Amino acid sequence: MATRHELENRGPELTAVCSTFVSLAFIATVLRVYVRARIVKAFGPDDWWMVVALCSHVMFATCAIGGVHYGTGRHMDTLSFEQQYKAMRYWWLCYIAYCWAMITSKMSIGLFLLRVTVKKLHKYIIYCAMGLTVLCGLIFFFVTLFQCHPVSFFWNKSIEDGTCIDINVIIGLTFLYSAISVVSDFTFAILPFFLIWGLNMSVKTRVLLIPILGMACIASVAVCVRMGYVMDFKNPDFLWATVDIAIWSDIEQGLAITAGSLATLRPLWRQISEKFGFTNSSFGPSGPSGMRTPKWNNDPTKESRKKPSLFSMTMSLLKTEKGPSKSEIDEDYGMGNLAPVRLRDDISAENEKSDKVFNTWKIKGGGKVSDEECRIGEITMETHINQKNERR
Repeated sequence: MATRHELENRGPELTAVCSTFVSLAFIATVLRVYVRARIVKAFGPDDWWMVVALCSHVMFATCAIGGVHYGTGRHMDTLSFEQQYKAMRYWWLCYIAYCWAMITSKMSIGLFLLRVTVKKLHKYIIYCAMGLTVLCGLIFFFVTLFQCHPVSFFWNKSIEDGTCIDINVIIGLTFLYSAISVVSDFTFAILPFFLIWGLNMSVKTRVLLIPILGMACIASVAVCVRMGYVMDFKNPDFLWATVDIAIWSDIEQGLAITAGSLATLRPLWRQISEKFGFTNSSFGPSGPSGMRTPKWNNDPTKESRKKPSLFSMTMSLLKTEKGPSKSEIDEDYGMGNLAPVRLRDDISAENEKSDKVFNTWKIKGGGKVSDEECRIGEITMETHINQKNERR
């Protein structure tokens, strides 16, 4: 009869966690790809990096579940040599998958924030956070990859003259990478406050957008929890003791990919809201294309067009491309509708009812259907001058 020690198995727990979070990450990433490729039509490098992160996470979950099949989550002394051999090899593959999943997801989140960043200081902060995370991640990757000589000694202890580096090195690197990851996550969480608050939109809209852009930092919660289990790397009963590390590593990847992708889904939510008639009071009434349609009350341009003028002059000023404007930020990067800017001063026009001189600024889009697709191409100023015949 099998003892309790032999029956203990935490493998199903690891399998359930991996299955849940890889499913969430997959759904969120697929929706992100749909939004960027079909709705916004602005599929960029940050989206490609997130797709790579998803593939790495799928690899991690697959290897973790494969390891459970051979003995991960069970006591080492209850496994045969072949079971230990295969389970440890899957664990080594999880090292590789984890490193690339976190490196690429942080790259994606950083590049996403760069797409909506205008100030150089903010860009430098993002680059520094990305650089530190990637550098530490690569160091952790190569150290874990070649921690044993030959490499196969990690899972095959029967190799003669095989050696591995001190496990304290792995523990130290894990703590270092975790600390840098937390700092990077909180940087990405705080920075959106400064990015969004200066944009031309209502306060309510800005308050709603800040947590959406900063939600990727939720992965740091899993990092902090995992720190409490890092010392389990020293436990001789490796496959049993390190299950908590594997669980929280999978949660970290799943949260980073899912939250990083959810931050890009606002155009999809707006499209669904319009289709089912939900009220979107934060962004005002919207037309069939999703673009807000403000009311232009007492527009003097309508009256001037009805009256024949003796002299009319139109002057076009092409916009000089010096960098992304605040209005372009939202349209190009799928953050959603910005509140439209009324560039003509209607107050004086309504009060004075003057038909002599007035300026009308028009924003001409790139000829696309929806506001997410609209790219401001030029700004045209039309000056209409009505002159009265003077009696000589």
